[in-house]
Amino acid sequence: MSILFRLWKQLSEMDFRVISILSAFIILFGTFSVHMIEPETFPTLFDSFWWTMTTVTTVGYGDFFPVTVPGRLVGIFLFIFGIGLIGVLIGKIVEAASTYQRLKKEGRLMYKKSGHFVYIGWSKKTEQAIKEIFNHDPKAAIVLIDHLPETPISHDHIHFISGDPTDEETLLKSNVLEAKRVAIFSDPAIDESVLQDGKSLLIASAVEALSLQHNQDIQTVVEISEERHISKFNHIRVDDFILSDDSVSLLMAKATLQPGTTTIFRQLLSKKFGNNIHILKSKSTWKTYRDASQRLLDDGAVLIAVNEDMDFRQAIQKKLTEEDTLYVICHDSTFEKLKAIYKTE
Repeated sequence: MSILFRLWKQLSEMDFRVISILSAFIILFGTFSVHMIEPETFPTLFDSFWWTMTTVTTVGYGDFFPVTVPGRLVGIFLFIFGIGLIGVLIGKIVEAASTYQRLKKEGRLMYKKSGHFVYIGWSKKTEQAIKEIFNHDPKAAIVLIDHLPETPISHDHIHFISGDPTDEETLLKSNVLEAKRVAIFSDPAIDESVLQDGKSLLIASAVEALSLQHNQDIQTVVEISEERHISKFNHIRVDDFILSDDSVSLLMAKATLQPGTTTIFRQLLSKKFGNNIHILKSKSTWKTYRDASQRLLDDGAVLIAVNEDMDFRQAIQKKLTEEDTLYVICHDSTFEKLKAIYKTE
């Protein structure tokens, strides 16, 4: 008994690859040997493989069993060594799965896919932004980076990474170089706006350093506390700035001056409240803003901006190029039809 106990202990301490190779050897040995010894009892290799697997996994259906002494000796060999070895293999597989889940929860695993969004800094704002992303695209992939010891949100499409976002190694673990966009949120634990925006500046600088080092364009959005701090970001590329408090203040002012307008703004900000904002490229046949606006309106969409220009006072004179970006409001199904129509034109 002590010999078997020591043997079991040595097996459990072996490397997973060694255990896998030994298990494969045991299964192949049982499959081929019993088939050659008793070809009438086990007429095909699959029959002998089936018997071997039911034996080493202790299922034992009893539909196949050896009837000769040599065949039964093979069975005894599988009883003694195969069952224990397969048991260790199954245990290691379960252990590996458990370890993977623990490391993933603790944010210690690297994200290897591409086309995802990287969100840096966890807060209620981050949670709300993530929910809105999933409202638009339930299959979107998001990598969340924060100092927390474990993930604050559980979702199949959210990968958490624990670490310092100003550290390039942490950013690389999120595969930031292949991300669609990086969103940097202000740290709610910091009270001073200068310190809040200073931390965001450090993170944005780390992202920009990786962008230059690897010659990879990384689209970045940064939340800042005060507008006057935007100039401090001039030495690095940031595609968009979001002011923390301005949106609430401006919406409150609009609601005060023009009651009922908040419903319109909610529709623009969230898909839950209405149609969605979509992006289209201008077509060569559209020479002016008016051409594009009229055609889109006929097809069920409303043009609200060209690039960053929302001034349509001279729409008949303002020229369009094929490089211009058009922002339209319409239903998702309408947008899909527009893409199909304009692609064939």
